[in-house]
Amino acid sequence: MALADDVAYAMRVLEMLASRPEGRRVTEVAERLRVNKAIAHRLLAALVASGYVSQDPRTSSYSATHSLGALGLRQLSNSGVGTWAQRELDSLAADSEELVRLAVATNDTLQWIAKAQGSNSSLRLDPVMGQDVVPHATASGKAWLSTLEPERVTIVLDNESNLSTTSRSPLDRSVLQVELEEVRHRGYATTFEEMDLGINAVAAPIFGAGTSREATGTISIAGPSVRMTRARMAELSPLLLGAAAEISRSWPSYTYLVANQEKSA
Repeated sequence: MALADDVAYAMRVLEMLASRPEGRRVTEVAERLRVNKAIAHRLLAALVASGYVSQDPRTSSYSATHSLGALGLRQLSNSGVGTWAQRELDSLAADSEELVRLAVATNDTLQWIAKAQGSNSSLRLDPVMGQDVVPHATASGKAWLSTLEPERVTIVLDNESNLSTTSRSPLDRSVLQVELEEVRHRGYATTFEEMDLGINAVAAPIFGAGTSREATGTISIAGPSVRMTRARMAELSPLLLGAAAEISRSWPSYTYLVANQEKSA
């Protein structure tokens, strides 16, 4: 195959692995690419060597690594997060007077990438940008999970053992399932000291790829539990949902995809 063909096939391999967190075997990759098994194996070996794919020694399946998600995060950040989202974050932080954060979904993880602090400076909740969000113990995580198919939720929760969880929020999948249904109904998720003692939060999903798809990210408001009561969260929810909708409309990857589809139409 020519170099251009190799690159095109490699990108297709990454796309099919990104959509299947549990991985695919080389035979399946070859069938989907409509190439022989030797070519598929060579492409996978090259992607493993570059760090974007890993092979499970138990099942021999290949999966995309977090390097692929990190690459997407860098692209998303360089696309101008300060211009397409920061204004909304700053506005919501000013209105709520609390900490507002934006998280982006990559494969089976959710990561914080931007923030804005309201005038109430007593809160010092400041995770490192790029840090993984614990799905079941955070408002952002629950908001994101509520948009996933059941099998995807299971995969994400199975991977939580790699994250820093808390004893205040043991994972009860049946209880979580009921809560996620409530999130879908009202449009936003809440947490009450589940991840950080004394801190409550509310979050809404961002549908940068359209409301019929998984959320591409979340926006959240966090504050001390004495201020962030259920009543206060309900009061802030229209502002939160409005900010989520506005960011969804300007989501870079979605805007780029739509523009290219219109050009090719």
